[in-house]
Amino acid sequence: MFDIHNHLLPGVDDGVKNFDESIKFLETFKKNGITTVFFTPHLNHPSVKTNVAKIKENYEKIKIHCEEFGIKSFLGSEIYLTPDVKEFIPIKDYFLLVELPTDIYPVYLLDKLFDLQLEGYEIILAHVERYKWLEGNGLLVDRLKHMNVYFQVNLEALNGSNYFLKRDLVDFIATDFHGEKRSSIDFSLFRKYNDIIEKGKSILKL
Repeated sequence: MFDIHNHLLPGVDDGVKNFDESIKFLETFKKNGITTVFFTPHLNHPSVKTNVAKIKENYEKIKIHCEEFGIKSFLGSEIYLTPDVKEFIPIKDYFLLVELPTDIYPVYLLDKLFDLQLEGYEIILAHVERYKWLEGNGLLVDRLKHMNVYFQVNLEALNGSNYFLKRDLVDFIATDFHGEKRSSIDFSLFRKYNDIIEKGKSILKL
């Protein structure tokens, strides 16, 4: 199993704060069957300051521990999408995990996603269940799907009433783990929704 969205990389954003914590959580991930971890710290977020050089430096350090645990790791980023965003770390060189405003539809969304696709990137929308302007907007959902945009849902949002899950629109599930201060992880949901895990593995060619 794999986790494509989390804030386990220590000391770089509003997630896990130090290496000891990160190592402890990575051990827990491995014990619960997560053998591949994509580190996705924030970039371009309006309220979370981050630095690409620091992110890459800390990843190289934590990568050693991942190898000791038998965890395969990749570095990416969770990009807060703005019209002029330029700095990001693609997942596996060409997937972009994109975060959007939760309350207001960003009018630049389709144009900016199209521009990024023209540059050769594939788009994954992070925690789609949070976007109030997207849920129930069938026309926009269809447009995004026709653009081959992938949808990621957080574990805690996986239930029978989830709009995207009920309509078979979910391509990835993930923890979005920020440390114990946020919430604990129900790892059983990875096994329960193994069909989505397999879909994601196929997309990422894992």
